[in-house]
Amino acid sequence: MVETVGETISTGAYWDPDTWQLARAAYVADLDNDPDAPGAFIGWIHRAIEQHVARGVRGRERLRLEGELAPVGRGRGFNRHHPLRADTRAALELAIVEDRRGSGVLLSRSGFLREAVLAAIDASRRLASAELAPIPGRLPNHPVR
Repeated sequence: MVETVGETISTGAYWDPDTWQLARAAYVADLDNDPDAPGAFIGWIHRAIEQHVARGVRGRERLRLEGELAPVGRGRGFNRHHPLRADTRAALELAIVEDRRGSGVLLSRSGFLREAVLAAIDASRRLASAELAPIPGRLPNHPVR
C-alpha cells in the first residue's frame, strides 16, 4: 500500500547492509566535497534518483553494461521507507517503465533506487578521490557543513 502524506509518498526500499553503509558514507563525503550536495540524507537520495532518471534508458543501460551498478554486498538486508516527493516518485516509476520497454530491464522501485544510489556512490568516490569512510552511529538530520 502506498501512503501519501502531503507532497510525499512513503516508498519502501530494500537495502543490503554494505550499500546502506556506503550510501551514508557517500552522503557525508558529498557534504565535504560537493558545494551543491543536499543537506539531508533524504535529499541525497532524491538527487541520486533524479540524476539516474535524467540518464535516460541508454545512459542507465550503459552503466549496467559497464558494471557500475553491480551489487555491492551480501548479507541479510532490511527495508526502509523513504518519503519521496510525489514528482520524484512519478519520475522513478516512468523510468522503470521506459527501461522495461526500451531495454528489457525489469526493476522494482527498490531496484531502481538501489541502482541510483550505487551510481551516486561511485560519483562520490570519484569526487572525493578516495575510498569512503564508514559513518558510525546515526546520521544527524541536518549536519553542519
